[in-house]
Amino acid sequence: MDASISLTELRQRLFELADRVAESGEPLVIVRNGVRLRLIREEATVAETKGRLARLVERDIVIGPPLDPHESPAEWSGELLRVAEPPKPYGRKKPGARK
Repeated sequence: MDASISLTELRQRLFELADRVAESGEPLVIVRNGVRLRLIREEATVAETKGRLARLVERDIVIGPPLDPHESPAEWSGELLRVAEPPKPYGRKKPGARK
């Protein structure tokens, strides 16, 4: 049977009553102006208990061989280190000049 209390009593004993609902799982009915409200325990899903990392999707992506623990990226050849071209100097175009 659901326990029934007034909103005033809930306000005075909120933490005690919330702990009781959490431990026992028995709903608590709160009566306010003739309207019945229920405080119930909600079971957490696996994703909620493990946090945000549980939502990560496993991917099978391998770009290249893993680094040897004794290898340094500084030892790679210069061609591999060039990721982007150096920026071109910025200058104003002369009026009427086209590429």
